[in-house]
Amino acid sequence: MNDDYQQSEDYFGCFGKNAAEALALLMPVVDIALKAHETGDYQAFRDVMTDSLAARITPEGFQNAYAAIAPQLGQLTSKRLIAAVNRAGNPRLLFVARYTNTSDDIMINITFTNDAEAPLINEMWIE
Repeated sequence: MNDDYQQSEDYFGCFGKNAAEALALLMPVVDIALKAHETGDYQAFRDVMTDSLAARITPEGFQNAYAAIAPQLGQLTSKRLIAAVNRAGNPRLLFVARYTNTSDDIMINITFTNDAEAPLINEMWIE
């Protein structure tokens, strides 16, 4: 085991040559997805997800998750990007967020696919 810890570079896949360029493309998609999650708007969420993710998240499943989670969280008040990492060759953005109905820090993980012309979400977790 190597005890040397080396800080890795942020990974944004095919979405830019640097963080500013990539985030200019990715953050509007993140904002759409989080707003859709907050308001229960499946179609808005569907518009920014891959077909693979859509096969796993049906409209009914999305509404069930919305009904179970949204009231506990409330509205998003802030989010802070803490890392952009490589997830099987795709960029995963990690955020710490705050919502109106909880004092806990909430972790948000969003993975984009490199296989799309426009940025599309292939995985998303809010915990």
